[in-house]
Amino acid sequence: MGRHNAFTFPYTFFRQSAAQVIPELQSYGFTGINLALNYHASRDFLLRQGPALEYLVDGFHYYAPNRDKYPAQAVEPDPKDCLIDNRMLDDVIDVANARGFEVNAWAVFMHNSAIGFQYPKLTVTNCFGNHFLSELCPSSPEIAGYISGLSDDLASRGITALAIESLHFHGAHHGEHHERFFLEMSEITGFLLSLCFCAACIANFVGDGAALKERVAQLLRPFLDEDDEWLGVNLTKENLASIAGEEILGYLTSREETVAQRYREVKAVTAAHGVRTKFIDQAPLIPTSVNAPLAKSWQVGIDNTLIDKAVDIYEPLIYRASAEEVGALASHYRSEISSEITAILRPTYPDNDSKEKLGAKVKALHDSSVHDIDFYLLDAMRPRDLEWIKSVITS
Repeated sequence: MGRHNAFTFPYTFFRQSAAQVIPELQSYGFTGINLALNYHASRDFLLRQGPALEYLVDGFHYYAPNRDKYPAQAVEPDPKDCLIDNRMLDDVIDVANARGFEVNAWAVFMHNSAIGFQYPKLTVTNCFGNHFLSELCPSSPEIAGYISGLSDDLASRGITALAIESLHFHGAHHGEHHERFFLEMSEITGFLLSLCFCAACIANFVGDGAALKERVAQLLRPFLDEDDEWLGVNLTKENLASIAGEEILGYLTSREETVAQRYREVKAVTAAHGVRTKFIDQAPLIPTSVNAPLAKSWQVGIDNTLIDKAVDIYEPLIYRASAEEVGALASHYRSEISSEITAILRPTYPDNDSKEKLGAKVKALHDSSVHDIDFYLLDAMRPRDLEWIKSVITS
């Protein structure tokens, strides 16, 4: 039948004990949860335990960190951004162990305004020196230490796997509550505007990063003064090289190698605890990704040939409207990735509106030999959604 985990916010266990929640989830056919233990800011209308409008705090750690896990140079979580104890997490782990239920730690790594506002020099910094304070830069040694410490800390707590989200670069339109770009912007402009030229990224590049930074700034001047000359032009490496010169391709390779090294470091510390790594792959959400999203991964600094070797499980967000699209995506991942694959489905709006449609998507995944399927997001599900899941995974 495969594994079936529910992505779960900690609010589930703030409102009910693990002894109540976990048996209920097992009755619906779930074999585990991906529990958010480090998450970004959001406002969520939660339903499963009664209607509640909850505000998740950006960069918050839903446990009390073990600071001995962090290297000397690492950024550490601020005490105000953490729970004061581990009662919730310990209770979940204890009940899960007693019932043979899987608990994976779900962590959002680089999307963290709490750390970004505290350490702006460690955030993605564009060619104009603008800091994207919601995006930590994985090239920074201090952030590399944070990544390692966070992974080591979570892996030491008795989890089965570490579900890694947002350990890569991000685009310009990402991260804040009210974002105002009153400009018509092409994909190329958005990419160049958010390309990181912090000191660490420049230092990692074997070429002249400072000169490339100035080149990109000059290329963006017409956009700032008049209009965007690349509207309608596809964002490809070939087009970037034509616009900015071949050297930019080496710069992109440098950041891909840096991101891959962070994943290798995470796997090294988690493997020491017998914990597996799951790459939450958001490539299917990249604009124009359609049925071949892995071809777009470079836009966020991911080289799949490197990441495939550095993780145990690929877990793409298969957020598509039809079973045919779901099947096409699953086949795409099967043909390109050698790691185990777990699919993430949304049984809710906007992806799904019936048990039959959800069942067809699950069948499409099975037909592509993808049998491990996780569901997002438990806290926001209606009772009918859980019944639909039970029906399609236990039939």
